[in-house]
Amino acid sequence: MCKKGFTLIELLVVIAIIALLMAIMMPALNLARDQGRRASCMSNMRQVGLALALYQNEHEKTPPKTHAVYDYATPAAPDNVLKLLRPFVYAEDPNRPTPVYACPALRPNPNPAYAPSRVSCTGYLVNSVVMGRAVASIPSPGRIIAIQEGWALSNHLWIQPEPNTRTIAALQGREPTRYQEWHMFASQADHSSWFTKERREQTSNVHSKGGNFVFCDGHAGYRKYWDRESGDYGLIHPVTKQSVPYEPTRASTTMTLDAAF
Repeated sequence: MCKKGFTLIELLVVIAIIALLMAIMMPALNLARDQGRRASCMSNMRQVGLALALYQNEHEKTPPKTHAVYDYATPAAPDNVLKLLRPFVYAEDPNRPTPVYACPALRPNPNPAYAPSRVSCTGYLVNSVVMGRAVASIPSPGRIIAIQEGWALSNHLWIQPEPNTRTIAALQGREPTRYQEWHMFASQADHSSWFTKERREQTSNVHSKGGNFVFCDGHAGYRKYWDRESGDYGLIHPVTKQSVPYEPTRASTTMTLDAAF
């Protein structure tokens, strides 16, 4: 008796059904993957928030204010937030990596100048406004953002908002400074550290158009990137003395603002 096989039409129908099922399932699988990465990142941020709270409890002040720091974790790097928090995240050994500083959803920066190293690897951006201050001087610490997520893994500790005046006196709090760039609507054309050709929001835009944050009291939370305003970073308009709402423009990114406290 001759055994009948699949006809070409039947085979094509089976392939079409498999393709349809894959098309239906892939968005759900991608969503599940993204949610897993977001949860893992949130776990990391909570550990960093706890480390920040422990540091502040021990020193009664936040870690020192800096500008951007290359190879931030090396012994030769100037003291900075992530370097000083290493002992609180079980990385006393200077050669030990700190996976809690790296979001699993971020890719390494393709620019060799910013590419992460084994030890200096982070996607975090630090709020310079609140650094170097006595803890008691920060109003509403549960609202003010201390650390947010960036756009790539890098050896570079980025500071955003960043101070306009970067003298030693300003970084030590002995000279006043204004700030800008609490969010970053930008593209590769604006700076070599970004690698998207189109302008987009580069900060806190890695998890379903949002990001995880560490606040000054040490707790961590999630927020959409547009659900922010300058007051969340301790910044106000120099004339109106009011918090400035988020706008997806370069003018908003480069606006000069005053510290609210």
